[in-house]
Amino acid sequence: MRWKLIGFLCGFLLSVSVLFYLYVDFTKDLDSPESKIPTGLLLMYSDGTPMSLPRSFWVKLEDVPPYFLNALLVSEDKRFYHHPGVDPIGIARAIVRNISTMSINEGGSTITQQLARTLYLTPSMTWQRKLKEMFIAFWLERHRTKEEILQMYINSVYMGNGLYGFASASRYYFGKELSDVTLNEAAILVGIVRSPENFNPLKDWQISKRKARTVLNALLDEGYINGSVHKKALEELESMNYTRKVRIDMDEEIFWRVVRELQRLGYGLDELRQGYKIHTTLDRNLSQAASNLPRTVIAEAIDPLSGAVLLYKGVGLTYPEGSRLLGSAIKPFYYYLAILEGWSIDSELMDLPLKIGDWTPENFDKSYRGIVTMRQALVDSLNIPSVNLFMQLGREKVVEFLKNELKIAGYYPEDMTIALGTLEMAPEEVLKAYSAIFNGGVVLQPYIVKRIEDVNGRTIYEASPKVLNVVKARRLSPPEASMVLLNVMREVVERGTGVRARQRVPVAGKTGTSLKTAWFVGGDQTFLMAVAVDGTNLTGGVHAAPIWSQLLSNYSYVGKMPNWRVQASLSTKTTLPSLTLDVNRIIQWLNEGTLSVDALVEIASKLDSAALLDFLSSINERSPQLAKELWEKIKFKRSW
Repeated sequence: MRWKLIGFLCGFLLSVSVLFYLYVDFTKDLDSPESKIPTGLLLMYSDGTPMSLPRSFWVKLEDVPPYFLNALLVSEDKRFYHHPGVDPIGIARAIVRNISTMSINEGGSTITQQLARTLYLTPSMTWQRKLKEMFIAFWLERHRTKEEILQMYINSVYMGNGLYGFASASRYYFGKELSDVTLNEAAILVGIVRSPENFNPLKDWQISKRKARTVLNALLDEGYINGSVHKKALEELESMNYTRKVRIDMDEEIFWRVVRELQRLGYGLDELRQGYKIHTTLDRNLSQAASNLPRTVIAEAIDPLSGAVLLYKGVGLTYPEGSRLLGSAIKPFYYYLAILEGWSIDSELMDLPLKIGDWTPENFDKSYRGIVTMRQALVDSLNIPSVNLFMQLGREKVVEFLKNELKIAGYYPEDMTIALGTLEMAPEEVLKAYSAIFNGGVVLQPYIVKRIEDVNGRTIYEASPKVLNVVKARRLSPPEASMVLLNVMREVVERGTGVRARQRVPVAGKTGTSLKTAWFVGGDQTFLMAVAVDGTNLTGGVHAAPIWSQLLSNYSYVGKMPNWRVQASLSTKTTLPSLTLDVNRIIQWLNEGTLSVDALVEIASKLDSAALLDFLSSINERSPQLAKELWEKIKFKRSW
């Protein structure tokens, strides 16, 4: 007998030691339970309208009605305030009931165990998971009070349809705060817990009511309500009808854009998830109008005077995830630099075939005009004259301007193709750089978080514009250069490639077309929007500009343009460098009759002396007779 007792004690101590070891091992590295609770951020439009119902919305325990707490405890854990996390009596009762009914409908899990499972474990039914669940429940009871555990449970339990917590379920299923639900509604909400996807009223209203009756019966049996209250509740429940109250749709891209900005501001989700309100800068009408855009369309709008984001729609709007080739929408950047340096918009640019190494850029329509003004080149988005301008400015100077003054983050190719938009950049970077053109030279950081309120309604953060850089003055000041360029960009919309974005009030903008994306970027001094359409065989003027115009009809756009005065004198360049004219193609056109000698003389006569000598030397290498004829006619024209 003595040895049996010793063996029993040794076995008992060994079992306790093993269990204690496992307990320590399972719980030693657990994160705080609060950090595991689903986010409860409430996002608001700029007008204060909730953007959507959050999947989890935090509610304080003191704001939960007593009858709701009674319904919850009587249904899920009658002995909640009397056990250490695991309830042996509840487990024994569940075993007896399962045996008597020949089922496994009851598991005996306490509210603390359910919380442990929700926050730390998977739903898999294994004895290892059950053991971990019990250990974590003990750990929770040691580190948190009963009230804290109950509050976390109320705010984290899964309620079906992607909802976590009773407060969110109350808003979603009944369109009201948890503090305002009736006894029957409380019973319905509690009845959902056992099988959230099957017992919720949206899935099956009759099953939901049947589970609510079970909760009401339990309240009567435990003495929380009397017979008359129970009878009246059942009668009202029987006559209740149900319709969905609130939509929960959430734009995940907006949510994570907000989260990234909050993190940059130093606010973590652990702090904000407990019912904080995030007031965004987003315009409600514009955002709702964009909600039905196809996935191939992305759109973002900002206020160019502050950087506030007014619209954020689509996948891939920020760098580097949203990088796309910019196409001709890059041209205003280096036209802006040229104007800053004193180039008149009426300066002439060569529009003849170019050959730069192995690259032979083409105009979109495959035609050439000989000589055009900077104005015409931008209005009609001509590639060859723009490349000419880019080369005269110098690649290194332009890239330095894009990187260090306009603060464009992107992938910069090492060749001259960047002149036609092979720079890879995201829509938000595009808007950031364009804003300097529209506001007179100030590069602003786009922001989407306008204000943060804590659970008590106190403002703990208020946004203000963040200046990244101010463009340096050259021959012209940035406002003067902006004024000149915006006048031309208005012509792009009035009679150029952007006519499909035209409004009754002024719009300044630019189209862009690359292999896989069509762009239109435009607006006025208070509104700037970029629309990009992903796909093949698309053009900015045909496919992006109409969508831009369509979205704008949902915004109070006024077409306010700046009225800065241009006081500095501009240089109109009338003699041109030849750069890298493709002489072989020019001679071929002369032979084919596509280009006349007189037309070529008209063009060549405007070349500067060094460029003319270089051009005639190249012609002479291929056709001395043609070179002589051109020279004689050029001398005659110049003397005349």
